[in-house]
Amino acid sequence: MVKSSQKPEYKGGHYVELLQGGEPFFAAVEKLIDNAKYFIHFHAYLIDEDEAGIRIFNALIRASQRGVRVYLLLDAFGTKYLSKELVDRIDGSGILFRFFSPTFISKGFQLSLRLHVKVVMCDGEAAVIGGMNFANRYHGTPEKKEWLDFAVLIRGPECIHVLSILKKLWNKRFIPKNERSHEMVHNPVIFNEDVKLRVVQNNWYRNKIEILRSYRSAFKSSQSRMIIFASYFLPGRNERRLLRNASLRGVDIRIVLAAESDTPMFKRATRFLYDFILRNNIKIYEYLPSNLHAKVAVVDGEWCTIGSYNLNHVSDYASIEINVDILDDSFAQNFEKKLQDIIMTDCRQITIEEYHRGNSLFSRFSGWFSYQMIRLLMRIMYQMTAKKKKSVQNRIKKIKL
Repeated sequence: MVKSSQKPEYKGGHYVELLQGGEPFFAAVEKLIDNAKYFIHFHAYLIDEDEAGIRIFNALIRASQRGVRVYLLLDAFGTKYLSKELVDRIDGSGILFRFFSPTFISKGFQLSLRLHVKVVMCDGEAAVIGGMNFANRYHGTPEKKEWLDFAVLIRGPECIHVLSILKKLWNKRFIPKNERSHEMVHNPVIFNEDVKLRVVQNNWYRNKIEILRSYRSAFKSSQSRMIIFASYFLPGRNERRLLRNASLRGVDIRIVLAAESDTPMFKRATRFLYDFILRNNIKIYEYLPSNLHAKVAVVDGEWCTIGSYNLNHVSDYASIEINVDILDDSFAQNFEKKLQDIIMTDCRQITIEEYHRGNSLFSRFSGWFSYQMIRLLMRIMYQMTAKKKKSVQNRIKKIKL
């Protein structure tokens, strides 16, 4: 991997804490909210109206009632089932609350981008960024294990950049002046841990494809080993080529996928790629205890990325995503060990012999059909979310799915 001296966009001076789904994650988010003094930006794709979701809503309401300015931005499609009673309670608490983008916008009948980020920012000093939504299935119960996912709590200079991203998402033109976010961070704290990182985003409508480029760069520069945990794995042709080339260079690549998915059609489309992956000497593992919702990667024990971004063109062209790229040997190696332990204890390896034995004519057709349908859907979403201005269209390269 390229060292930090050759990567000036990575900033040092950070404290970083890894969070895994379940009670530790929810406790960390609740504590962060309860300790906020001035303002909170809470942007998320989904909060369910269940025990885990209500716990977070209650924390935000407590913060607003003690005088903290709370900006709550939830995706209109992801969080579409909140009761009127709960919405009224949120509005009545003083929280500045709105949904991000209706499912469709009428002008030009374009499909709007989805807000797929999961970010909690408090006082410009600390932020939790990851892949977990806020619902019981991400917390787990005594009877059912939580979905596997990760986030990071970061403190340090890059929080200025995080706040800038969140303010741009919140401050739409139609927002009244008294509801706009004007907070600034003037003197960020520098931490002795000195972890180097950067926060990257994907927002195709705003010509931001930083996370996709980051993954491509990591694949290109990988030298020895790579672990990818991917919940909705359907990489494009360019990404598959980079993975194949890395494998040909001798890089040990391990991809961990869900054994059972909450989106069966996407799972069938992913399984259609198993033959390509296995033929190129890339190892596949399936996570068994629960649904795998993680979107993380570690390369060469030096670099890792954690966030909301899935390796597919929905995340590239139809969603707003935020990841944290961390360039730190100690953090990356500890994270890599955790992922290796999960592979050893909770996953099964899929061999090419096993794949072909269980791959009947019907399952092959089902996988091919699902893959083609999702490719078509992705192309439609790309066309409908792309800006219609010539200056932008001239910069758009042809998608290779």
